[in-house]
Amino acid sequence: MQASMSNEKAEARSRIRSRAAALLAAAAAGLLVVQFFFPFVTFRPDGTAYTFTSLQMVTGFLRFQETAVAVPWTGKLAVLLPPLLAAAGLILLFLRRTGVSAVCFTLAALAGIAAMMVCNAMSSVFMQAGASVMSTAFHWPLAAVPLCGIAAAVAVQATRGAERLMEAVFRVFACLSVGSVAVITLYMIAAGAPAIAEIGLFEFLTGTVWSPNQGQYGILYMILASIAGMGGAILIGVPVGVLTAVFLAELAPRRLAGLVRPAVELLAGIPSVIYGFFGMMVVVPFIRRMFPGSIGDSLLAMILILAVMVLPTIIQVSETALRAVPASYREASLALGNTRIGTIFRVMLPAARSGILAGVILGVGRAIGETMAVIMVCGNTVNFPELLKAVRPLTTGVVLELSYSSGLHRQALFSIGLVLFVFIMIVNIAFTALSKRGVRIDGKE
Repeated sequence: MQASMSNEKAEARSRIRSRAAALLAAAAAGLLVVQFFFPFVTFRPDGTAYTFTSLQMVTGFLRFQETAVAVPWTGKLAVLLPPLLAAAGLILLFLRRTGVSAVCFTLAALAGIAAMMVCNAMSSVFMQAGASVMSTAFHWPLAAVPLCGIAAAVAVQATRGAERLMEAVFRVFACLSVGSVAVITLYMIAAGAPAIAEIGLFEFLTGTVWSPNQGQYGILYMILASIAGMGGAILIGVPVGVLTAVFLAELAPRRLAGLVRPAVELLAGIPSVIYGFFGMMVVVPFIRRMFPGSIGDSLLAMILILAVMVLPTIIQVSETALRAVPASYREASLALGNTRIGTIFRVMLPAARSGILAGVILGVGRAIGETMAVIMVCGNTVNFPELLKAVRPLTTGVVLELSYSSGLHRQALFSIGLVLFVFIMIVNIAFTALSKRGVRIDGKE
């Protein structure tokens, strides 16, 4: 009898919690829908404030100094999606389709982030209308959209019990991670594609002259400089990093490894600007002395600095991958008569290949995306990449000119970012495909 009463009380509490979670999800979704009708963004061109609701952004034109400013379709879509997805999630919640409802709320949160990014990028639209100075401010309705979306997604899953709630929390944050990549990708396409369309894809990618004042936007030499710097850094850094990882994981005495490993970790924690100072004060003068006639600030200096900067990433990830290889692999190889070194190169390294490639991918990302250290040693001149000549990679090209750019020039810088983004994606996909081909030991899969 008592057990039955306790079960009934537990079920009653569970129903109450479920109803409270459903009400919370409905309230958060309601805020997502209502924000469509409230002021959410203020554009301030030339010191004048213009506040707009989502409804105004979708249905009409923005007026600036008696000029109608058309909202790009990407802006209309980004602003319209959060309330539509929230409304769909709310309907599905009442239909008790909690799983699909949670997905809609999660997408609404991501769409809110996309809307903020698109609205922040609309400064170019006002610049074309004649504004010289532009800033953007967001009000609480739009700023609360991501939080309300996540709260609604978690709350709607809480109606299914504590176990399902925790599963839902993990699922929501996993979706946010993947969705963030999708949002950034869409934003880069939306920000960079218009300039490429206006300049021309072929002229933009193959042009050799970068002179915004003369209307020339060719980034071929910047692309080649980035590839050369990344390739040189990886060519030096990968062998050194992998061999250091082999030494730490397989050969180093415990005391020596205890000294080398913290040094590698310290190397990873050094700020980029310190590497830049070291390059300016040590590497550049060294190149100038070793190669008379060279100015020192060159592709070679960039390669040497980047090679040092990628080392800790490659070493740490590769060592972890080597230590993850089962000890039975090593023991079996030694039992069959292989030497210690032969076992390392014929068994351990092939078995840890996927992990080592992951370290190389991270190193490539660090090398091609580094800006501060590179800008201090590369010379920042758009030239065909030669070892002892000054160069300008893609990253430094954006950083050097973004502060004073406007109009097509500013859009072209966003297009450089899009090219860099696509290049990194291609590299990651290539390395991922390579790592999934299987492990070969003695010519067998």
